[in-house]
Amino acid sequence: MAALSGLGLLARRQLRTSWGATAALGVVAFLAAGVLSTAPRAVATMHADQVAYETATASGPARDVISVVGSIPGQAPSGGFYDPGAVGSGVPDEPDWAPFVENLDAVRTESPEPLRSVMGAPLFHVTSTDPAYTVPEPSSELAEAKVFLRAAPDLDEHAELIEGRWPTATAGPVFLGDEQSVSQPTERAPAFEVAVSRAVAETYGWELGGRYDNLSGSGVIALAGRYPSLVVTGIFETGDPDADYWLHHALGARASVIADPNRGLLGTATAYVDPAMLTPLTLGVAETRVWFPVSTDGLTAAEVPVLLSQMKGQSANTFLVPAGPDDPTPLQLRPTSRLTEILESLLAQRTGVDAIVAVLAVGPLGATVAVLALGARLVVDRRRSALALLRARGASGTQVRLLMGGEGLVVGLGSAAVGFAAGLVLSAATGLDAPVTVAQVLLAVAAGLAPAVALALATSPAGLRTTRADLAPRSRSRVRWVLEVLVVAGAALATWLLLSRGVVAGSGAGSGTGVDPLVAAAPLLVSLALTLLAVRAYPWLALAAERALAPRRDLVPFLGAARATRDPAGGPVPAIALVLAVAVAATSAVLYSTVSGGVVREAWRATGADLRVSGPVVDAPVAERMAAIDGVSAVSPVGDVGDGVLQGAGSSPRAEVWTVDAAGLAVAQQDVAGAPETLTDLAGAGGADGDGALPVILTPGAAGPGVGPGTTGITLTTQAGNVPVRVVDVVDELPGLPAGRSLVLADADRLAEATGDVTYPRLALVDLTDDADRAAVTDEISRLLPSSVVEDPDQEADAVLAAPVSGGLAIAFVLAVLLAGLLCAGAVVMTLMLAAPARARLLAVLQTLGLSPRQGRGLVGWEIGPWAVVALVMGAVLGVVVPELVLAAVDVTALTGGPTQPDAQYDPALLGAAAVGFVVVVLASVGVAAALSRRGEVAAQLRMGSND
Repeated sequence: MAALSGLGLLARRQLRTSWGATAALGVVAFLAAGVLSTAPRAVATMHADQVAYETATASGPARDVISVVGSIPGQAPSGGFYDPGAVGSGVPDEPDWAPFVENLDAVRTESPEPLRSVMGAPLFHVTSTDPAYTVPEPSSELAEAKVFLRAAPDLDEHAELIEGRWPTATAGPVFLGDEQSVSQPTERAPAFEVAVSRAVAETYGWELGGRYDNLSGSGVIALAGRYPSLVVTGIFETGDPDADYWLHHALGARASVIADPNRGLLGTATAYVDPAMLTPLTLGVAETRVWFPVSTDGLTAAEVPVLLSQMKGQSANTFLVPAGPDDPTPLQLRPTSRLTEILESLLAQRTGVDAIVAVLAVGPLGATVAVLALGARLVVDRRRSALALLRARGASGTQVRLLMGGEGLVVGLGSAAVGFAAGLVLSAATGLDAPVTVAQVLLAVAAGLAPAVALALATSPAGLRTTRADLAPRSRSRVRWVLEVLVVAGAALATWLLLSRGVVAGSGAGSGTGVDPLVAAAPLLVSLALTLLAVRAYPWLALAAERALAPRRDLVPFLGAARATRDPAGGPVPAIALVLAVAVAATSAVLYSTVSGGVVREAWRATGADLRVSGPVVDAPVAERMAAIDGVSAVSPVGDVGDGVLQGAGSSPRAEVWTVDAAGLAVAQQDVAGAPETLTDLAGAGGADGDGALPVILTPGAAGPGVGPGTTGITLTTQAGNVPVRVVDVVDELPGLPAGRSLVLADADRLAEATGDVTYPRLALVDLTDDADRAAVTDEISRLLPSSVVEDPDQEADAVLAAPVSGGLAIAFVLAVLLAGLLCAGAVVMTLMLAAPARARLLAVLQTLGLSPRQGRGLVGWEIGPWAVVALVMGAVLGVVVPELVLAAVDVTALTGGPTQPDAQYDPALLGAAAVGFVVVVLASVGVAAALSRRGEVAAQLRMGSND
């Protein structure tokens, strides 16, 4: 007990008199615990925010739980279409759909969590299966005016009635006797009442109170024979026609008008009727659309796979939903949702994000271990005299290790607790609401125990004696050799396993919930292996530099090289820390450039030009008007001919045939990455021998075996005819056209001349001048073609990069670089502090002999300079190797939004900034160390030297 009491007293005295080095270990533990408590929660919150973002940006029909049933709630199996109403008035009674809504909501409330919280209260409407045909108004310029008849119990809650009143039930037709059929009634019904949106009324030329005749023929069964006309009793305003509610109410907010080249303008819209009128009007031939609005707000990242599994299970079940207690034919709901596709995509995306974050994390983790080792050596070095005295007076090696380990335990656990609490406070302040897990607490505890372990391992009884490294060049410990061989072998095995299995895409309920250990370990093992090889080569390189500098007359280069050879500051540990820090910075720069560049490239590949216009027909007159817009330099209409067959000698693949204005497309895609360079050849003359073959460009799916540029003897068969073709190019993709399909691209005029195929392009690729105002041009095109969709690749890329996962990755890259910089600075400072006593003694002697302060700083630079050069070289190598390794193993297409894996992108500006930042950190640390070796310490060092 007395011995332990004495050790405790010594430990307290050491902490009071020489606390700086130990405090450095506490700072490392503080930062490690703070990062470990914040980073996992930040990643989980980012994934949860991404789920909410993706579902919020998706339209209601693309995410909500939907079921469509071909019947009307409460409708009898057959007959009884015309309700005589009260006292035989012939006006049908209003249906009571409240029980039906309650039973629908039971489907939601009986679902398990988190599915129950994701689904909102049910909504529904009932719509005629077929449209009714009305006589087009001359003022509308429509050649055809169709209307679907719809009843929605909540229409008045989502629409504002601006004219008239909501429709009510009207009397039905009168039949002879009790017969109710599709035959001609004895007396036709009066006009039934409808309400339409303002946009529909304007498109159809309808006015309030207007009576419009129905046409006989196709559509709702014999509607004109039973209900000869309709009357508009109400006109309402929908607000945002792209709101989720109105997207579910197809054609309710605005009409669809299609320009048919042969028939003219064809209109289709929806007219709303009283719910009581739906059965007599449609004779029960209608469908009920039920949907549960979906919101993923509050959904955690861990619940995503569970939700996906539950939604897939729900879609496999059928739910019987009666319209009332005595309903003999309850509706059979089989809910489906495209949210499953979104969740699968998110899980695949999460796999790539987690892999990148893991690669960014293992580098700082390894550097942190190296800095801890340096800090522990620094503490032991400061305690060397006292520890040696303890050993001389009989203290065992275990007691000495316990003494130092206890010191590390006190400092480490306290610092880790404060760091963990600081991380929680920072998380709360920044809105990171992910829950704290047991794993995070255990990681923080490990960070607190790390200083104690590092100090205990660094306190080797044999290490209490100072030795020169050059006098023992060969390590007598086999452990180091075994460990280094294991690291190199592990790196080779991990790399082989990653490369042999190829790119792995994660999706589905069982994926995206963790980090692939192989992906996380391989980059770290490769980094350690290359660093160890560099450390093994370092003595020979330093010795060669010493010999090369020996003939020089100036002292500092030779002396610095000699000290680097004979007594390298810190040994190989600083090299590991510095190399990993530089590798993290370089890897972050490369992966950021790859992901962001891949997003931009895929946006341009999808659009194919400065602007992509789709929707209405873009014929020659329209194209000319678009080309006349200020800022437009070229317009290339793109037409879809349909499927064709390429009949060759060995195969006859089917492919989609597309036509373009080849000259215009060549101009529009002159700066688009991936665009064929042979576009102008599509408009050239026939075959080389004047055989009149049609020049075409193929994608790999359309090119048969042995087909390549210059191939002839192939016949293209379309609906209009046959034509021999000459392949001018085979390309992986055609920007602006569907990706991953078998495509044939030909010049429109050449194909029409050869086969008579005439297309009506509904797609145009627009090239802009360099000084064009993109927003103004987009507005002009929208005014010219009101129903068109105009896509801008820059806006598409910005939308992808604005997603939480993209912003989160960018923050992760920046934080990884900053953390690497801090660790780099810590490694440099600790390395120089380790060498400070020997340096101070040397400078004390040299300064009395006339060594200048500038030369003193040069010697300090030589202590860390060689390791810095090694770190820069090996970090640059790892900046190439690690991203290539990641991209060879992890599918990041879910991040870039494209079908193909992007190639690594090396941005010279970012890489140069990382290198400059590293140099600045090293120089700043060198300056601090040189300042500490000021002339005022010369006398003290000389007196110490005289007593030795």
